[in-house]
Amino acid sequence: MNTLPSITVIIKTFNEQAGIAATIQSIKKQLSGYEHSVIVADSLSTDNTQQIALDNGAKVASLIEEQDRCCGVGHQLGYLHSDGDYLLLMDGDMTLGEGFIDKAVAFLDSNPNYAGVAGTVEMDEASSYEFKSRKQRLHKIYPLGDCSHLGGGGMYRKSAIDEIGYLTHRTLHAYEEAELGMRLKHAGYKLHRLDTPFFLHTSYDMPTLQLLKYRWKSRYLFAPGELLKSAFGKAHFKDALSTVRNELIFACYLLGVISMGLFAPTIVFLLSLAPLGAFFTLKAIKNRSVKDACLSVLNLSVFAAGLVRGLFSPTKNPTVPPKNRLIE
Repeated sequence: MNTLPSITVIIKTFNEQAGIAATIQSIKKQLSGYEHSVIVADSLSTDNTQQIALDNGAKVASLIEEQDRCCGVGHQLGYLHSDGDYLLLMDGDMTLGEGFIDKAVAFLDSNPNYAGVAGTVEMDEASSYEFKSRKQRLHKIYPLGDCSHLGGGGMYRKSAIDEIGYLTHRTLHAYEEAELGMRLKHAGYKLHRLDTPFFLHTSYDMPTLQLLKYRWKSRYLFAPGELLKSAFGKAHFKDALSTVRNELIFACYLLGVISMGLFAPTIVFLLSLAPLGAFFTLKAIKNRSVKDACLSVLNLSVFAAGLVRGLFSPTKNPTVPPKNRLIE
């Protein structure tokens, strides 16, 4: 008798025709013996992502309306059509590490107070400042052991997700896994990252300025403000504040500098620039690059502006499903 748990795999996609087949196949290699289904949660791709997914044996849960596109809606879309014991969350530009599923299932089976588990992350060579910086900080972004959230996906206990009402918030253009971790923590669950390979991630190959422009247009940069607004009045609001504190502090500082420039004497305005000058100098020394220091200031400034913009974005009810259809 087969006693292995059942797994629903949810792969979030938008125009991932270059990598979706490899993602699905890397997962299917490890699903032998498990009752399973593979759902590609697609945000109305304009390329051949959906057909490639179908050709590789996956179901496709597709949005119907373009305005519902965002990072947070993807895995939630797949969750609406999921069942079984565990949910494996991935993106369409990832390949699954060998042996991860067995180790993740073993951990969750042995630790009922844990809602989710992930593993170590490997990234390809990055061209933009943000992804180069992210690669340097992988051990901080994806820390081993117990952690606040599982950035990049992971294996989750479906009963825990059912208990908290929804998987990922359909308003958020980023931070959806951080918000999930906050809600699980306040429901009494823990999360853990194993010292075993989870996925290889393909970074964006856009130059820094082009990537920032793309992320503003796609509203990704609005996510810090969206997170704060969606958490206001809820138990995890303090966690949300902590998560976006750097962007929030920098946004308040920039607003202060602008106010000084408009209303204060010139000497006061120049003094207000001192913290920015110190930050720039420290970054230049640390990275041994004036260019990287400039990009760091620009990156943080744009994220801070995005936070302010996100505070004025509408918040959708995360428990109300977006219009969608299941293609098999």
